[in-house]
Amino acid sequence: MVWFLLQVPAQEAINKCLFDLKLSADQQSARKTPSQAVVPDAQAMRLFSQYRLFLLTALAAVYYLSSSQSILGQRDATLFEVAHLGYVVAALGFIYLQRIDRPAAITRLYLQNYLDIAFICIMMYACGGVQSGFGILLLITIALLSQLNTTRYTLFFAALACVLILLEELLAKLLIGSAAADFERSAFLGAMLLLVAWLLSVPLKALAARQIPEPTHDRAALDVKQIANLNEEIIRELDSGVLVIDSHNHVQLINDTARELLAVEFAPLPVHIGRLCSALLNDLSDARRGDHSKDPFTIESSGYSVLPHYIPLSSGGMLIRLDDHAQMRKQYQQLKLASLGRLSASIAHEIRNPLGAISHSVQLLQESPHLNAEDEDLLDIAGKNTRRINRIVEDVLQLSNRKQVNYTPINLSQTVTDFCARFASEHQLTDNNLVATTEPNVFVQFDAEHLDQVLWNLCSNARLHNDDNTQITISCWQSQQGTAVIDIVDNGVGIADLHREHLFEPFYSTHHQGSGLGLYIIRELCDLNKANIECIDREDGAHFRITVSSSQQMAA
Repeated sequence: MVWFLLQVPAQEAINKCLFDLKLSADQQSARKTPSQAVVPDAQAMRLFSQYRLFLLTALAAVYYLSSSQSILGQRDATLFEVAHLGYVVAALGFIYLQRIDRPAAITRLYLQNYLDIAFICIMMYACGGVQSGFGILLLITIALLSQLNTTRYTLFFAALACVLILLEELLAKLLIGSAAADFERSAFLGAMLLLVAWLLSVPLKALAARQIPEPTHDRAALDVKQIANLNEEIIRELDSGVLVIDSHNHVQLINDTARELLAVEFAPLPVHIGRLCSALLNDLSDARRGDHSKDPFTIESSGYSVLPHYIPLSSGGMLIRLDDHAQMRKQYQQLKLASLGRLSASIAHEIRNPLGAISHSVQLLQESPHLNAEDEDLLDIAGKNTRRINRIVEDVLQLSNRKQVNYTPINLSQTVTDFCARFASEHQLTDNNLVATTEPNVFVQFDAEHLDQVLWNLCSNARLHNDDNTQITISCWQSQQGTAVIDIVDNGVGIADLHREHLFEPFYSTHHQGSGLGLYIIRELCDLNKANIECIDREDGAHFRITVSSSQQMAA
């Protein structure tokens, strides 16, 4: 009989689980599933076991240590001791079964429920029945069981307790007499058990379900889909390239930045990483072996220099982050130069005042009629060097106090022609020394003052590094893509490959009279106007090219 009562709830729970699995496989989300048994929480089961041990310890202490108690075991002390000992063994056995997680949790729960009610009813009979007040322990047990069971099984165990109470009272009447039975208190206790089971199962659980609705399969699937779409969008918009590969080196996810860096814009997924980039596969293999040098390498298909970072995943795959190393160097260089500019500006302000005093003193000494030839030469050298220092100070101050860009439509052809005429006039150049060749009607958006300064510095550098017979040619034209191009070419001594890589760095100069800031200022002014300047390799002379978007491109 007991084995049958134990198997019925467990078998019913198994049948319901099989029904739910079949319903999920058929994707019948609209059909309402029957209520299935709650899988007990391991932490709650552990706390229940601790409560059971505490209760048994308290009963043992009162029964064996107190000489004045007259309730525990008053009807049958031997039965109480045997029931108490059996309850202790069962409690310790449940703790061991929970530790080894055998048998299934739902089976252990039902077995504990049966034994709790049975042992408490036996001890209650040994203590004198419902008249002893021992039935309060049944109320506490049913209240705790209601938090681990469904409403149906909570009411079932409460009804089982009511039946056992009536049976033990009927047994007391038959064995002892009518005075030993109290059916009125038994009925009241049974009603209290059913009421507690119903109150703690139906209204409270319904209120909790109303406040915190349990997500359905469709809602859970929708939430997972939304989170997945959000994660995919975030990864897609990252500035760094992101790839996710599995344990077999197949790319499962790649964002747009990584596709651009690897030049695989239209590659389908999944695909082996070796087909996308063999260099990345080799570097990944080195990283897994522990030989990763953490140095950037160049992607041959795209020409980008990338710096990879590898993050192992718990699934055995790898998250790869690719950063544009050239862009990182550029940002680092900008931060360094910004700090250098602020420091240089502070120093330049401090130098300017004593430099002005020295220059003024040199001028006054040069006006003295008592100077000999040697003193005049020395003062002339001092004057030239003070002017050179003053030019460096002005370049530094100009670099640190750049104006805001004032974009204006410029007819580049007319601007270049007017500049050549003015520069030739101020430096007394002939038509052969400075030549302007322009296409008509080339318009750009550029700050007029900045453009004039860029052209002036480039032409001044050409005269500074070459002799007076050097020819400078400025030409402007429009490419097939609609980009405006300005070429400044001279036929002088040219620029060595060693110097070409450092031309636009601050304070780098190949001339003893240069400040090393002219070309750096030119590049900064071009960047402000969204233009690009480069030094093109040439066999004789120097060739600088400025590329800027035309007015039509900027308007588009």
